[in-house]
Parts: sequence; C-alpha cells; structure tokens
Amino acid sequence: MKIATKTHATVLVLINFLLLHYVVSSIPLRFDLTAENTFTLSDSTKTLLEKVEDPIRFDFYRTETIEGLSPQIKMHILNFGDRVEQMLRQFDRAADGKIVLNGIEPKPDTPEEENAIAAGVHGQGLPNGDSIFLGLVISQGDSEHVIPFFDWNKEGFIEYDLAKAVFEAQQLAKPKLGLITSLPLKAPPYPTMPGQPAQEDQYVISSLESSFNIELIEASATELPKDLDMLAIIHPIGLSESLLFDIDQLALSGKPMFVAVDPSSLFFRSQQQQNQMGMMGQPNPNTSSDFQRFFSAWGIEYTASEAVGDPNIAMIQQGSVQPAWLTLGKENVSEDFLPASDLNSVWLLEAGSLKLSESSELTLEPILQTTDEASAIPGMMLQFAQGGTLLNQLESDGEKKTIAGLLQGEFTTAFPQGTPQAPAEEEATEPVEKPEQLYTGQGNVFIIADTDWSLDQFSIQRQNFLGMTTIQPINDNLTMGTNIIEFLGGSKDLIGIRSKGTENRGFDRVQAIEIEAQKQYQIKLQEVEDRISQMNQEIQTIVSQQQGAGMIVASPELSDALQKLQENQAALRTERRLIRRELRKDIDALKWKLVSLNVGYAPIGLALFGLLFYRMRKQKAL
Repeated sequence: MKIATKTHATVLVLINFLLLHYVVSSIPLRFDLTAENTFTLSDSTKTLLEKVEDPIRFDFYRTETIEGLSPQIKMHILNFGDRVEQMLRQFDRAADGKIVLNGIEPKPDTPEEENAIAAGVHGQGLPNGDSIFLGLVISQGDSEHVIPFFDWNKEGFIEYDLAKAVFEAQQLAKPKLGLITSLPLKAPPYPTMPGQPAQEDQYVISSLESSFNIELIEASATELPKDLDMLAIIHPIGLSESLLFDIDQLALSGKPMFVAVDPSSLFFRSQQQQNQMGMMGQPNPNTSSDFQRFFSAWGIEYTASEAVGDPNIAMIQQGSVQPAWLTLGKENVSEDFLPASDLNSVWLLEAGSLKLSESSELTLEPILQTTDEASAIPGMMLQFAQGGTLLNQLESDGEKKTIAGLLQGEFTTAFPQGTPQAPAEEEATEPVEKPEQLYTGQGNVFIIADTDWSLDQFSIQRQNFLGMTTIQPINDNLTMGTNIIEFLGGSKDLIGIRSKGTENRGFDRVQAIEIEAQKQYQIKLQEVEDRISQMNQEIQTIVSQQQGAGMIVASPELSDALQKLQENQAALRTERRLIRRELRKDIDALKWKLVSLNVGYAPIGLALFGLLFYRMRKQKAL
C-alpha cells in the first residue's frame, strides 16, 4: 500500500472517529456506572416532581469565564458547574414541562450581575476583583427559594439540595419542631464573653431550619407549646414533672418524637475534665442521660451506665483500636427503614444499647445495630482504661446490640396516677383548663442511645475557600439525624436522596487485619508487662533485704534480677517489632495484589483480546 493511500486511510479513520463521537454524544442516552447511581435521579425526586402542579422557574446563574485562578482550581470550578447544570437539565426533563430552565451568565458590571445579587445569589470574590457566581433562584408564583452558591465540597448533595428547594418553594408553611436539649445545639443570641464573635448554631440546626420552624424549649419549662407538630429530645437532663407530663400526652396524641439519650457523652466528659483541671469548684456536667420514666412505661430496657463495644466495627485512631467508638456501615443499618437505607458511615462514640422487654406490647424495629461480637462496657472503664485494654476485656453474648430503633404501637401513659401536682407557689395562680388526659394512643418514637453524633466536631469539617465557609461532611451522622426527623415530621419524598454519592468506602479487609493484629499485640504485650511487673516486685524484695542487711555493693542476686529485667525489656521490644512486621506484611501483600490488579488488568485484557483476534483471523484465512 502506498504512503499516500495509508495517509488517506488514517485521515478517514480519524474523521469517522470524530463523527462517531459527535453522533454518540448527541444521543440523549446516559449510563450511570457509579455504585450509588450518583448521576441518576432517584425515584423520590421523580415522585416529588410529579406532584408539581404550577410551573416552576429555574434561574441558574453561572460564571463560565473565569480569570485570575490557577488552571487546577479553574478546571475544578468549571467541572463542578457542568455537574450542576447536568442535574438541572435532568430535573427539567423529569418534570415534563413543569420546569422552565434559564441559564444566565452574570458577567461583571451587567444587569444580569445586579439581578443575581438582588435575588440573593452570592458571588465569590477573585483576586482580580471579579466574582464567581454559581447559584439558583427557584420561583413559583409568589414563592421563591434561593440557593446562594452550590458547595463544591458537597457534590453528592446536589440532587437533594435541588429537590429540597423545589419542595420548599411549594410549601405554604413549615411544620413546627420543638427541641429540648442540654447540648449547645442552638447558639446563644449573644457572645458568651465580651469582645468575642457570636457563636454559630450546630450544623444540624441549620439543616433542619430549612424544613422546620424550630422552637427551643428549656428543661425548666413547665409545659410544651400547644402548636407543635413534632418534638425532638436530645440528652434530656432535669426536666420538670409538668413538662414530662406534656411530653407524655404529645406522644399519646400521635405526634412523632425523636429521642436521643447517651450513657457517656464525650462532649460533657471533656467539659468535666476541664472543670477538674482548671475550673475547680464548678459543677460537673451530666455525662449520661436517661428517659427512665418513659422507657419503663414503654418497655424499653436501657442502662445509662453502660456503653457498647464492638471489635468488628471499632474505629482505629493512631494505630489503636477504640472498641467503644463505632463506625456503622450498610451492614449495620436496616435496609427496610427508608430514612436510613442509604447510610454508609455513621460514627457513634460510646453509645448505649436498647432492648424491648418481653412484657411490652410495642414493636421496636432495629435501625442501627452492632455485630454479634458486641459487648457492654461499664461507663467508668471508658474514663480510665485504654482502647487495647477494653478490647481484650470484651465478652460477647453472641447477640447483636440495637443502638437505635423505631418504637411503634399502642402506647400507654407514663402517668397512670394522673396529672402531677403543681408546686405550692404555682397553686395560687389562676388554674388553666387543660384537655382530658390521654391514657393510651398510637405513637411513633425514634430512639437512639447516643448524642455526640449531633455535634459538628464529630460530623463535619468547616473549610474556607475563596473567603466562603464551606461544609465538608466526614460521615453520615447529620444525614441520619435530619433524614429521620424529616421522615417523622416533614416530607417523605426527600428521603432517599440525601446520602447519594457521599459514601466513604473503607478497606474492610485492612481494618479486620489491623484489629486482629491489635488483639494479638495487646495480649502479648500484657503478658510481657506482667512478667516485668513480677520482676520489679522481686527486685524490690531483694533491695529491701539488702537494705536490712546494711549492704552497700549490689549483691549477685540483685545484679541477676536487673539483667533479667533488661532481657525482658529487650524481648518486649522484639515481640512488638515482630508483631508490627507481621501486620504490615499482610496489609502490604493485599495492597500489592490490588495495585497489580488495577494496573495490569487493562494491558492483560488487551493482550488476550489481541491473541483471540489473531487466532480468529488465522483460522478464517485457513
């Protein structure tokens, strides 16, 4: 074949390839190969969009011309903008003509930029003085909802943010959520110290405020507000009898409740340690909480002085296993409970366990569970014992422990004797007519035996990017809490969207190897340390005998004992080094296999295909 012919053939092949690429890219056909279908609208979103009656207008403000940034950051912003725009177009197609999508580029010093700012879309400043816009205004009639700026650290939340904005744009009034808590979830209205900036609400509050009107109820309150649609109780401490009675009546009236108790609050325990170290005389905060009056009436068995440890799902911190710090994955979450079905990584720190007594007529659906190797840990041990020591003392009964569950059925009152008597100072006031007491009623109560999950320090990271504070979830803690609360008292169409694409896939095999090696390491280390302790006692005995005899020069017995002690210390270091070497050997071998598979499968597959193609051509030629 002539060179010119080969050149023409090569050009034609290239042209055909470009034309094929253009044709294929023009076909509205997409394949989502991600594990969680991150780029595909969920059924919940489609259901929500089917309920849209009046047309909704999407004004998407996006800056496409970006200057003054490094190529890496510029490419990241542009790619993320494409991701948001693709999701908007999917909403447009799924709404069947009920969504009008307008793409607007607010260039500097233009009416479009002024409209974006006036609508509440925030531009992020650049070093050259320009701003980047990436926000959305959703309007339906007189209702309007604004997403000021899409957070590129929450790419997996784009669908949920859009669906939630569509739902809220159609909502006439938000339901009212009562909140009783001893945790600082709601920031005080003024700085705690003069000259300090005002505190921020915990992010769980900010997330819920878009779906609920939240009313904070003090523990000292004597009654609940009358118009609550739902009640959340997190780490209840010191609630008054009259307030407890109102809570009882609300549960029996059928209104949903969310209850979180804790046998060992890490937040309050750290405050307790600070009080002991530098603030002597201050009262120690309550590190454990209970809901005993109601748990007894409902048939819930819960011990406020015991946490749960589980070696199979224990967190590893700086090479040490923390058996009471649990990471619950998909296998520990109920697949049938819609709000939790997509959770992938929930961190619960020193949580307790729940169990339904045999005499209870209610049903407790387990939502979060440990493995069958879990064991109870006394609360006092958590303060004084190290992770390895706790790990070796776990004694499992072979049953899974329920950490969170949904309690349903015919509830009975926790006040069978009637309304509690008011204090003497309140009796003088004019009596208020109250409705007749309820003694039974159908109810729904979600209970979780941990409260630290609700705090920012255990659930998110705040980052600063181009002068804007962004939120980076480190687990699914807040997803769990907000999903369940919204499920109980908000829109059920939003459930199933929240967790898409946010999973943090851990190396389960590596973690299992580390935990097993940690067990062996701690056992052998304890054996060596016991031998050293015994040798120290023998040395003390010999030294006492020597001092009693008035000897100045060390005796042969003391010299031999010291030499044995040094030999034991050397043996300890040798055993520790060998165990760590064995640990790394197994992990490195697994890593080498994975790398070899990832790097080699493509050329190996291509070689096999080439060999097969060659044999087929050869057979055809014969």
